[in-house]
Amino acid sequence: MHQRTITNDMNISVNYFGVTKRDAWQQLVETRLAKLQSLAAVAQARVRLELQHNVKRAFRVLMLLEVPGPDFHAEASDYTLPAALEKVVKSLEKQIRARKNRQLGRRKTNLQLGLNPAR
Repeated sequence: MHQRTITNDMNISVNYFGVTKRDAWQQLVETRLAKLQSLAAVAQARVRLELQHNVKRAFRVLMLLEVPGPDFHAEASDYTLPAALEKVVKSLEKQIRARKNRQLGRRKTNLQLGLNPAR
């Protein structure tokens, strides 16, 4: 099953595999993505929610965020779908913050060396 919505200039595509689509899960995904949207300019988010059979951690979430520059992606599994989703969001948040910190560090270094690209 496939669901596509557009919120705050972000195109969200959610695919359900072995999981019955629920409005509560769709809202949970959109809420978590809004948090990430505040950290990075996300143009499109692709989310895959899976129920894995014969696996100890039954739910798996994969997420790809298309942003300017290299895209962000993460996946996680857990016993519940919300827990797996939360793990993915935390991983993506960590990636986004790490990239911002690297960029900020480069800017500071360039200014110290007198290599200001803004001039």
